[in-house]
Amino acid sequence: MKKTILTILSIIILSTQSVLAVALNEDALLINNIGRNILTSNHLPYAHFVISDSPDTFDDYFIKANMYKTVEMFTWELSFAKDKGELAAVIAHQVGKISNNMPTQARSQAKTNTLQITKTLSYESKHIYSYEKLNKDKVDLAADRTGVDFMIQSGYNPLALISVYGRYLDYDEDAATEHIMNVYDYINYNFPEQLKQGYPTETYKKALKVINEQLNSRTEEDKQKVQEKQAKINEKKLKQANSAFKSFNPWNPSYTTLMLHK
Repeated sequence: MKKTILTILSIIILSTQSVLAVALNEDALLINNIGRNILTSNHLPYAHFVISDSPDTFDDYFIKANMYKTVEMFTWELSFAKDKGELAAVIAHQVGKISNNMPTQARSQAKTNTLQITKTLSYESKHIYSYEKLNKDKVDLAADRTGVDFMIQSGYNPLALISVYGRYLDYDEDAATEHIMNVYDYINYNFPEQLKQGYPTETYKKALKVINEQLNSRTEEDKQKVQEKQAKINEKKLKQANSAFKSFNPWNPSYTTLMLHK
């Protein structure tokens, strides 16, 4: 009798492990399909997307993307994505973070080409720029904007990113609101027609209430400042895009920037 029970339990455990393994493999396959579509559509290098439980240091993003052709996606961030569009948003944000800052890393390590960067990068190397020095909030907000560009160029609805941050409102309302308005203002200034699409989730509706509250509280002076800020962002992006070709860095987002903002 005990043997029978143990056998049944073993079968249940093995079956559960098999189901979890299949689910994980399916997730990894979907992430790679979406990720590679984003990379290809935006003329970025080939990379393999892997799922990780713990975030890397900021420097490790560059090491793995450059040397090992790997982009790590973190389970906690992926947990906020509930459909393919939102998954594309999370992936585009992560790729945007790498793409935005790789030229900075390149300049700090070598002035000629990617091959030299690959040779000089190591876990022991001392980089001029660390995540803390770059200012985490500014890096993430910039990654939002580049992520929007990457999504549009890849054929995804960028409002999915607002939907993701709408889900984050329950965890950190202030941070989520900042990201929601960052994405909204950027899309409204550059791609206003995208706002007509909407996004079919309750979290997008939740985020939309926050957007309307924020818009209603803005004075005319506030609105002017938003316009000036977006103009400066675009001016800086174009300037960086035009100079990025000299860096010989394949990860820079210049192709997409020039395609969408020139």
